[in-house]
Amino acid sequence: MFVCPSQVRSACSGCSSCSSLCGQKGAKRDLSLTAAARQFAAPQMKPQVSGVVSSKLRNDMLEVKFGDGTEGRLPFVWLRDNCQCPQCFSVEALGRKLLMDDLDVEVQPTEVEETMDGLMVKWSDGHQSEYSTNWLQNRSFTPTSRALHRERYALRREPWGAEHTMKNFDYNTLMSDDRVLLDWLLTMERKGSAMVKNAPKKDVAGPELIEHIAFVKQSHYGPHSPVINRPNSNNVAFTNAKLGLHNDLPAYEHMPGIIFIQCLAQHPGAGGESIVTDGLFAAEELRRKRPEDFKILSSTDMYFWDKGHANYSWEMPEFYKIAKFPVIKVNGNNEVVQIAVSNTTRDSHMDLPPQEVKKYYAAYKRFYIILSANAMTFKMEQGDMMTLDNVRCLHGRESYDADSQRHIETSYLDWDEARCRRRRLQEKFGCFI
Repeated sequence: MFVCPSQVRSACSGCSSCSSLCGQKGAKRDLSLTAAARQFAAPQMKPQVSGVVSSKLRNDMLEVKFGDGTEGRLPFVWLRDNCQCPQCFSVEALGRKLLMDDLDVEVQPTEVEETMDGLMVKWSDGHQSEYSTNWLQNRSFTPTSRALHRERYALRREPWGAEHTMKNFDYNTLMSDDRVLLDWLLTMERKGSAMVKNAPKKDVAGPELIEHIAFVKQSHYGPHSPVINRPNSNNVAFTNAKLGLHNDLPAYEHMPGIIFIQCLAQHPGAGGESIVTDGLFAAEELRRKRPEDFKILSSTDMYFWDKGHANYSWEMPEFYKIAKFPVIKVNGNNEVVQIAVSNTTRDSHMDLPPQEVKKYYAAYKRFYIILSANAMTFKMEQGDMMTLDNVRCLHGRESYDADSQRHIETSYLDWDEARCRRRRLQEKFGCFI
């Protein structure tokens, strides 16, 4: 497996051209926690006003005021748990050495000293800790500091409908220019879709681009899949039949994050057109128009399965996958984090009382109607490589003649690796908030 040496990078001194990529300048959006965080980001790049100027013990927290006028409320147990001394934290491994066994959740400061560099605390367990101003401000539990870290974790996704146009990128430029690669990563995280043009005519062009970013996510179909009309096919996608809107591989508990769909040869004439829609947009439409349907689809698990045999030597000889989760997955804040739709691999087994089945089907069908109503249809050309957020966007295709030479290749990249590379490139170009 090829590993790009540029994947581990240190922060550079900054560049003005990158700020437009990261949305720190000229962004037109409603004022929100994220927007406030970006407004706050610029001072982070400048020298800090020195130190902590005052502190006050209040209940189980230390209220501090920084030299630039900002304030924070720091829980005692959190401060002690995050002591940065060599005994408690490894600066080389960037990991906590303090064991939970040794943490007293009732720990109290016995002495607090504000310094030009930050804060010194002596604890009731006999330990002494020091914290820098920057470190404390970045973690000060304010709405701004919390929103900043949410943005480091994952960028705010921007829903779109049928009027959406994918942003174009050049394959060779992505492979050679890290600024353009960062732009693609940011686009994928926000919009969930982009078109890569001028991909080389070889079946591993997708995996080679992925390996320039991080690692290929393998499946039981191997590192890449020829989507052609195969004899003795092990998946409906590998036939000439029409494919409804779907996410790839929902039979995996950890679905692939980004799918790379490369056109090596297109079917001439009518047939083989691609259909793409934004599941995030459709889910929010469903929530707004049919809240009971949204509740059903976000709270009821559905089985997905995939069972078969190898068509090629690089595939798993025999496979039998089963996963179970809601069609619309939400997090603790009730935000949509995953869509899982696939009529071909949706299991006939349903873990429901029979009297609830029809109601579930009705909700599912209404969601699918919204997905279809907001889809766009187009025909990829040789050299096109469509990239989609596979846990958000759905794709499908029109049927085509059985004897067609149409040849599409698919490969996958996990979101963990894509966001990892995005953060490192933001550090490299000095635009990491």
